Amino acid sequence: MLFRSLHIVNVCGRQRMRVQRIAKEALLAHQLADQALRDGLPPLLDDFEAALRELDEAPLSTPEIRQSLSAARDEWLRLLRGLHGLHTDSGRLTIVQASDALLALFDRLTASYEHSLQVLMA
Repeated sequence: MLFRSLHIVNVCGRQRMRVQRIAKEALLAHQLADQALRDGLPPLLDDFEAALRELDEAPLSTPEIRQSLSAARDEWLRLLRGLHGLHTDSGRLTIVQASDALLALFDRLTASYEHSLQVLMA
């Protein structure tokens, strides 16, 4: 159980990096009209979604964690809508705003998972 809980903390922490990478590469792909960067986005999106599912299915949970995961799913959908509108100013703004919100959410989620783990170990 301890190893699985530590793994969940790591997965959650990596989500922060993933969302920053997705936003950066999408915006760079648009700005530079770089097809190779665009082609690299689907695997990043798949990795993010797989990790989100893993966090959602993790046994280490509290009402606060469930609420934050729900908010993260909502922001993730907003980011995806921004990616579909990447060619517009509003789409790019949506990407920036959603990625910032996701970064903050996953920062809080990581802290919540760490706290839950500390409670288990106490």
